[in-house]
Amino acid sequence: MTGALSVIRSFLIVAFCFGLTSCSIIQPALTIDMKDRICNRSGDIKEVAAAEAIHRVNQGIIEGSNWTFEDSGKIFLEVQVRISVPGDYEIALDFHEPFEDLQMRSSLGGVQAGREETFRIGPLPHEFTGASFAEVSLLLMKKETSGEALLIDEVDTYFLRDTDLVNDAALKGLDTRGLSSQALLDIYAPILKTDIITNPNTGIVYIDLPPKNISAILAGPSEKDGKEQAMIKSDLWQDQVFSELPTSAHRREFNGRKDDYFIDLPQPFESIAHPWRDIVSLYPNAIYGRLIRTPLLWEGTLHPDAVVLQYWLPYYVNHLSILKTDSQGKSWIWGAGNYHEGEAENIAVILIPGPHGLKPLGAAYAKHFKGTAEPWENVRKHAPDGIPTAHPVVYVANGSHASFFSPDPGETSCGNGVDAPMHSGGGLWYGGKELGKVRMMPRINEIKYGDEFDFLLFTGRFGGSYIEGAVNAFNRSPYMFPYVLYPKFSITGSWVAGSGFNRWIDPASEIQYQATIPSKLGYDNRKGRFSFDTAAAHITKEPGQLRIEGLGFSFEKGGQSPVEQVAVYFRDRTGTLQKLASFNADGTPPSPMYLPADAVQNGAVELVACDIVDPPSPKPPLPQDSFQGIFESFLTATVTLVVP
Repeated sequence: MTGALSVIRSFLIVAFCFGLTSCSIIQPALTIDMKDRICNRSGDIKEVAAAEAIHRVNQGIIEGSNWTFEDSGKIFLEVQVRISVPGDYEIALDFHEPFEDLQMRSSLGGVQAGREETFRIGPLPHEFTGASFAEVSLLLMKKETSGEALLIDEVDTYFLRDTDLVNDAALKGLDTRGLSSQALLDIYAPILKTDIITNPNTGIVYIDLPPKNISAILAGPSEKDGKEQAMIKSDLWQDQVFSELPTSAHRREFNGRKDDYFIDLPQPFESIAHPWRDIVSLYPNAIYGRLIRTPLLWEGTLHPDAVVLQYWLPYYVNHLSILKTDSQGKSWIWGAGNYHEGEAENIAVILIPGPHGLKPLGAAYAKHFKGTAEPWENVRKHAPDGIPTAHPVVYVANGSHASFFSPDPGETSCGNGVDAPMHSGGGLWYGGKELGKVRMMPRINEIKYGDEFDFLLFTGRFGGSYIEGAVNAFNRSPYMFPYVLYPKFSITGSWVAGSGFNRWIDPASEIQYQATIPSKLGYDNRKGRFSFDTAAAHITKEPGQLRIEGLGFSFEKGGQSPVEQVAVYFRDRTGTLQKLASFNADGTPPSPMYLPADAVQNGAVELVACDIVDPPSPKPPLPQDSFQGIFESFLTATVTLVVP
C-alpha cells in the first residue's frame, strides 16, 4: 500500500443541496479539525460516552454505504440514510488508516423526513495510484441553530482499491507455457489434511469438514423448510434489529455497519450434541483463489515479476472450544480458542519466471493473524500412488483451521499454542475431488452487486459468536482481513498480533513478514542435494524393451528428514508418469531397470525421481487402509537419456 496516496489535488467547494432530487453528486470539502469538533472524540465513537446520544436523539440513521470506482480513477461513496426529523444535515468522512487526521465534510442540505435517500458523495479530492486501503467513519450530523453539529449516527466502512495486476491481466508478457490463471490456480491448489480429535469429557469425535461455497450458503439449502436459512442480523447496536435474508440488495443496504450487522449462518450449535454436520453437509464445498503479480523480496533476492497464487478457505465454523467442553457444552474456555460461525483462512503459493515458464519458489500459510513461509523444497506436495504433483499439502488444525506445513506439534503455531496437538493429520483428505475447481475471484473493483462474488463487498461479519458477550470479529471478506479486527496496526505495525499488512491486496508485504517468523520444522531441504548421476549410465535396446544400467543418484539430506524412499518414474508417450523403480533414500537405484520400448519418444526417454514421505496414520474411526496409495513428496529431479 506504499505510494497509495499522492499529493492532495485541491480543496473542493462544498455543493449545498436543498432539494433531494437535485443532488446528483455531492463534492466533499476537506476539513482539518473535525475530530475535535465532533463530540471532542479521541478514538472510536463507541468509546465515547457521548455516543449514547445517537440512540436518544434518534433523528436519523445511516443504513448502508458502498464505494464505487470509475475507470478514470475517480472514487465515489454512496450512502443510504433514513431521516426521522427534517433538518439541515451533513455527512463527515473521517479517515483513520492510513490517512491520519484526514477528514472531509459534505452537506446534504435540507433533508426531508420519513424517506430513505441515497447520496452520491465524491469524487474524493485525492489520487490513488495503486492498491489502497482506508478505514473510514461516516458521521451523520444535524446542524443546530447555534452553529454546532449534533452527531446523529456513525458507521464504519472501508475503502478498498485493488491492484490491476490480477488473474489473466497479471500474466501478460510472462511465459506461462499457455497456462491461464485458472489453470495455474488449479495446478497448485492445496490439498487439505485434517485431524480427528476426541473430546475427553464427552467422547464425541470431531472431524473437520471442508471449506464451503459462500454463495450457496447465502442462497440457502436446495431443500428449504424455512428453518435452515442464513439471515442478516444486528447484535451490538440496538437501534434496529433486523432478520433479513442475505440477498444482494440487503447486503448492500446494511453495508458499512462494521459492528452492527452480521450474516448469521444456519444455526449449527443449539447444543454440543446438535447434528450440525447434517446442516453443513447441505452446502457444496469450495475453495476460492486469485492470482496477483507483484515485486517480491525473498531470501534477499528481489523478484520483480513474482506471481502469487492466493487461496481463500471459508470454513463453516470454528469449533475449537467445544473440543474441551463438558457434555452440556457450557464451559467456554477462551484459552481453547473462540467458538463462532465462519472461519476464513488463506495460503499463498509463489511462482517466479524461469527458463521453462513459471516455477514455484515457496509458499506462505496463514496461522491466525500471522503465519509462516517456506521455500518450495520444504513444502509437502501431494503424491497419489507416489506420483508427485504440485499440490501443496496443508495440515489443518482441527477447529481453529490454522494452516501448518507438517504434522509436527513443534511447528510454530502463531497462536497461544492450542493448535500444537490439533494438526497431527489423522483425519480426512480434501482435494480436487471434494473441492472441485478453484473458484477464481475477480478484482474487488470489478465486482457488482448481483454477481456470484458480490458477498466479498460485504463489510460486516460472516457468522455469529457462541460465547456470551463476545463478538465474532474474526471472519470477513479476505479483502478486509486483517484490518477489521485490529485496525490500529494496519499501517504502523504497532499491534503485536498482526503483520500490519493487508495480506490480500498486498501479498508481497505479508509474505515477506511471514518469512521472518521461524517455522521450526524438523527438516530443511534447502541444504540437501537431490539429482540423477548419469556418468556411468547407458541404455541397451532389447526386443520390446529398453535396458538401463549404471544409473546413479545423489541424495544428501541437509539434516533430519521424514523421507525414507526415492521413487523413479518414466514419462510415457501420453505424458503420464509410470513407476519404474524405488529404493531406500540412503541407497542407489537398482540396476538394470527395464521399460517398454514404445516409451521412447524422439529418441529419448525422460526419467523423474521424487522422495517419498508416508503421511501420518489414520485415527479411529477411520479404517487403517483409508490412506492407501496416498503419499507426500518434497523434492523432484528430472533427467533425459538419449536412446542409441
